[in-house]
Amino acid sequence: MGGRAQNRAPVSSTAPPTPPRTDDAATATRNAGRGLLSIAGAKVWFIVTGYAVQLLLPRLLGSPENFGFYATAMTDVSILNNVLIAATVQTVSKKVSEDESRSGLALRQGLLLQAAWGGVIGLALFFLAPFIATTVKLNPAQAPLYRTASAVVLAYALYAAIVGSLNGRHRFATQAKLDMTFSTLRSVLILGGAFLGFGALGAFSGFAMAAVVILLVALVVAKTGEGPLSLRAIAAGQHSPWKTWLAFMAPLWLYQACLNGMLQLDVSILSRTAIAASLAAGTAAEEASRVGDRLGGFYRAAQTFAFVPYQLILSVTFVVFPLVAKATSGGDRDAARETIRRAMRFSLLVLLAFAAPMAGAAEGVIRIAYTAEYLPAAQALRVLVLGLVPFALFVIASTAVSGAGRPFISATIACLSLGVLVVAVRGLIALSGPGEAALVAAATGTSIAALLALTAVGAVSMKLFGAFIPPASVARGLAAAAVGAGVAWGVPHASRVMAVVALAAGFAAYGVALLALRELLPSEVQALLAIVLRRKKPKSA
Repeated sequence: MGGRAQNRAPVSSTAPPTPPRTDDAATATRNAGRGLLSIAGAKVWFIVTGYAVQLLLPRLLGSPENFGFYATAMTDVSILNNVLIAATVQTVSKKVSEDESRSGLALRQGLLLQAAWGGVIGLALFFLAPFIATTVKLNPAQAPLYRTASAVVLAYALYAAIVGSLNGRHRFATQAKLDMTFSTLRSVLILGGAFLGFGALGAFSGFAMAAVVILLVALVVAKTGEGPLSLRAIAAGQHSPWKTWLAFMAPLWLYQACLNGMLQLDVSILSRTAIAASLAAGTAAEEASRVGDRLGGFYRAAQTFAFVPYQLILSVTFVVFPLVAKATSGGDRDAARETIRRAMRFSLLVLLAFAAPMAGAAEGVIRIAYTAEYLPAAQALRVLVLGLVPFALFVIASTAVSGAGRPFISATIACLSLGVLVVAVRGLIALSGPGEAALVAAATGTSIAALLALTAVGAVSMKLFGAFIPPASVARGLAAAAVGAGVAWGVPHASRVMAVVALAAGFAAYGVALLALRELLPSEVQALLAIVLRRKKPKSA
């Protein structure tokens, strides 16, 4: 994780004017490149360790009910943590990079703000845990999980401030090492807690322990400057005004909260709605909770694979944002338009390349990692993996809109779409009932909200840039996706090996269809292969 830092070359006031600036710029560029590679590697490791938990934990917990009991509570905590991390990292990084000579003060001020903010939220989560579990979730047994997670919230808030400081000071390698260490600790301790037989509470306790340990390590690794943030320094106005921090963080909080809600809240809504429907039908409270937990476990299994295309394409946002920001600030509308058009078309084709085969061979995909008991999850996966294609495209397009200086537009669309998701998921589950049909209902509600969000941001993009996804590319891409999904569905995939074969066949069929429809040109394939297979050429003497 990391905010967008300003890559500025240091300039010495005593050095000769021209040559050192060139050398410094080249050095800064090389360091930035290495740093970005380090952060990218940490992101890959984060995904790998995250999937290790998602794929191994169901076996350790022993049943879909136990996995759903863990997953629905962890989803709520993850939304909260993700909002804290994203907003804090970007804000502290910005403050530190604005004046590196005052980076220590900026970090200490960030830690003070996060200690207050994280402390309030953590204490609220601790004391309100019984209310959240009993009244909001209709699952009283989850209260200890939320109480345990309160320690994670405070630790995450402070840790994110330190990571933001490292990012703003361009200490990318240190940032990456910390994040990789945390990813490893978190996965090992979550799985360890479950392995020791302590169930979902053991997994949550391992998570809390990892968060506290990495915070202590980060406090040692990242120097916070000499002395604490004193009241005298605050009174003297040596710190940035608090309102500038809050003004920058507010739209980030809003956008990240709604975005993460769109991505993950459906599993909690599914579980809660199913429990309520079961209780209304006269089912005993304990059995109703099991119904909700079981559906939550199935749906979380579907999410594990449905998130893959989204996570693979997310790196496009790190390219789109600065390019659009630079083009719009320079008044180059043509450059911004071309960036949007190419990024959206590329993202659509890549997303469909993975989503279409997975939708076609959904049962086989579930068999790859889960037992046959989880096969009902395939129903949700088939819908959800396609529904997250417009969601991923919305995220990329809204990043471009934010890069053009309109972050509140992106946040507004995300929040309105979250409202649509809540209404749609609840309404469709009410129609389907609390059985396995509720899985498809939840996935359908999420897909509807994602499609509406994409439509709204598309209209904004056309107004701002005069460009979005080329309609012809949408038509040809969807036609090729239908071919890929059909081929994957037609290949028998009742075993893990044949599931992989079906996915490969669907992927190949999709590519051939794109070539046949001339949406993907041979020259583009050659250019892509040249990039992938490129070798470093030796310097000529």
